[in-house]
Amino acid sequence: LAHPTPAELAPFATALNGFIARLRGALSRTETFIAEAAHHIRTPLATVRAQAEIALRQTNDEATRATLRSVIRAVEDSARSATQLLDHATVVYRSDQRTEEVLDLCTLTREIARTLAPTADLKDLTLAVATPDTAINVLGDRLLIESALRNLIDNAIKYSPPDGSIEIGLTHGTGGVVLTVADRGRGLSGATTPDLTARFRRGKNAADVVGSGLGLTIVEEVAAAHGGQFEITERTGGGTCAQLSLPLA
Repeated sequence: LAHPTPAELAPFATALNGFIARLRGALSRTETFIAEAAHHIRTPLATVRAQAEIALRQTNDEATRATLRSVIRAVEDSARSATQLLDHATVVYRSDQRTEEVLDLCTLTREIARTLAPTADLKDLTLAVATPDTAINVLGDRLLIESALRNLIDNAIKYSPPDGSIEIGLTHGTGGVVLTVADRGRGLSGATTPDLTARFRRGKNAADVVGSGLGLTIVEEVAAAHGGQFEITERTGGGTCAQLSLPLA
């Protein structure tokens, strides 16, 4: 608060500026902690998984192999949960501290799909991306929107059967743009968008798939932070259709 104030208000202005300085420091420390925690949690888990996979290849004892498979699955579950928790913490923090810029959603969607293509290839899945030739600009925080796109596409990959296709498209909606991610997976088993976007809530038919129950929560919170909407529904013929709507820049 730099505006000139009467002498009797000087103590109030000084106290307020001191509070703002402490709050700025606390927010900076929070951001630093999230970034460091992401590194210090993921790296040891990756090491444990690598060692377990090496041991699995070197042993022929079936009981030991079964134990190592359980260890690898537990590490995968822990790694995904840690990643999602940290991503969620980042989204919550940045929702109030957004760095807004004009983003071409077409380019961003293609880039995220490209980074996830190797994961899809492991299941022989095709990522069919259909975006307009011209740019579709939205005003938002790049990190948050990238996180939402990554979670949507990753979710579709996780729950799709092998040798299938995931359709990713961008269309103009009423006053904004709609990103659609449609798959031919196991569907929602009657669950609704509010059911699936609640923290740590997963569908009844997802128990056998590694997950944290935070992916769609992140998408919902990113949509709300940007004045958009998120909805996921059953797809005619089987599968799900997730739609993220964002206002145009």
